[in-house]
Amino acid sequence: MITSDEKLMSTSVVDITRRLWPALKPYRNKFLVGVLLIFLSSGTEILLPIIVGETVDAAMSGGHGRQLLILLCVAFLTVTLLKAILETTQAYVIQVTGQGITHDLRSLLFTRIAHMPVPYYDRNPTGRLLTRVVNDIKSLSELFTASISVLALDIMIITGTIVAMFWMNWRLAGLTLLSFPIAIFSIRYFGFRSAIAYRKIRLRLAEINSFLGENIGAIATIQRLSAEKERYDSFEKVVISHQEASLESLKVFALVQPVTNTLNGVAMMTLIIVGGRWVIEGRVSIGLVVAFLGYVRNLFQPIRDLVEKYNTFLSAMVSAERVANILEEPTEDELFAKMSNGSEKPVIAPQTASIVFESVSFKYPSRDSLALKKVSFDIPAGHQLAIVGATGSGKSTLIRLLLRFYEPTEGRIVFGGRALDQWDRYDLRKHIGVVHQEIYLFQGSVRENLSLGREGFSDEYLRSQCERAQLWSVIQHRGGLDMNVNEGGTNFSLGERQLISFARILVFDTPLLVLDEATSSVDRRLEKRLMEAIHELLSTRTSIVIAHRLSTIQECDEILVLDHGHLAEQGTYDSLLSQGGIFKKFHDIHSRS
Repeated sequence: MITSDEKLMSTSVVDITRRLWPALKPYRNKFLVGVLLIFLSSGTEILLPIIVGETVDAAMSGGHGRQLLILLCVAFLTVTLLKAILETTQAYVIQVTGQGITHDLRSLLFTRIAHMPVPYYDRNPTGRLLTRVVNDIKSLSELFTASISVLALDIMIITGTIVAMFWMNWRLAGLTLLSFPIAIFSIRYFGFRSAIAYRKIRLRLAEINSFLGENIGAIATIQRLSAEKERYDSFEKVVISHQEASLESLKVFALVQPVTNTLNGVAMMTLIIVGGRWVIEGRVSIGLVVAFLGYVRNLFQPIRDLVEKYNTFLSAMVSAERVANILEEPTEDELFAKMSNGSEKPVIAPQTASIVFESVSFKYPSRDSLALKKVSFDIPAGHQLAIVGATGSGKSTLIRLLLRFYEPTEGRIVFGGRALDQWDRYDLRKHIGVVHQEIYLFQGSVRENLSLGREGFSDEYLRSQCERAQLWSVIQHRGGLDMNVNEGGTNFSLGERQLISFARILVFDTPLLVLDEATSSVDRRLEKRLMEAIHELLSTRTSIVIAHRLSTIQECDEILVLDHGHLAEQGTYDSLLSQGGIFKKFHDIHSRS
């Protein structure tokens, strides 16, 4: 769903430049060189008609102008070669500068997105973020590598041409340029209509990307439900709206060339009639009229370019604003730095990995009711805590708060003797290993998925952790650590993906382990072996186990029972059974299943 992007933006070039200045600043000297080359190139463009006019006058003067004619021809060739050299150098400098800015912006944008807080992804679907990194950066690339030089050159040529015409003969220039204000008005008019149409195109394109990002990722679900036709119909509506917006833009573009050609014809006709009469009367030379003919061509061709390039420029401006919005969005570091007020950032020791929740309440920004309500408990270092409860009771919310994906609405959380807002977020998460029910694996090898690209892990160490996670017997004869992993781990079963995720946690040897329904897809025989490995490994470590299987939580030191965000019951396995409350009902239901 498109929200803020639906507003027509009127941000100025100066404002966009200011907002993107951190990425543009390293290239300011190259930009200045490019602008200088554009200025010199436009100067040669203005100089050539003067030389042509003088050449015509020299040719009309007969034998007396023969030597001058040769000099003017040499000058024309020299300026033409100089123009070619300047344009080539200018194009190279602008292209190199533009590609450098594009590279830096794309890297910077991905870095910012990767460091955004989790609530940011609740507001921004994946398709929209893909559009920013791919399409919007591509539009900016076109601006920096082509459009900006064309626009600057055309503006300089138009300005220089008008100045030169009035300098040579202000009366003839004034009459010839009577239609020029209409041309300026047409640029503004067509630009305004093109702006509206093109912004609609960009919005519809963002909707297409969002739709594709969502539906391609869920293609297996769509096929299982035989919902291909319904999804196609929905996609067809989005595509049709994009087509209608594109046709509006084409209608505007179709009028640009005829209008500018007509205005160019009017200027030419005025010049020929007035200039021709003045030549006959001896008021001006024929060379001056020839020079003015070249200037009229120079004047109206850039106008066509300006209108035609306006879409590219507009696209880049919209893209630049969207990119700037992301760059100005506070990352977790920036957001948490404000919240922690520069507090000390300690480093935890394994023997101090205790957890305390003190009257913690939390409400998601998109909900009206509290997800957690005054929840208090503590886990001593080295103990195992199980959390049970119905779907939506707040189990996963506890983990999100512990990882500082969200901040508590009320209360505080203490880890290792320090409140979470005194922790460095990255260091905190390095000490907490989480295995979720749904696991995502990256395309590459098993080795890369275990180490996540970090160096320092030997193959022997990785293999030993795979053995402890009961994974090695699964991959040993399928390539071992070099076994290929498809995108999302589609060549592994869900249970096998969970084993890889668990082995990954063992590799990083975190002092706190969180199992969020981690054994739900592992058969009971493998689950038993897995839990034996867990208990052996975590004899001196703190762990939190969220599970529905009784065998998974039976050996935990303590069990919490959540009910609609409340801490309803708390105790050992046997004590909760003897109470005959919610946990007893939970036990009876899952004992029969």
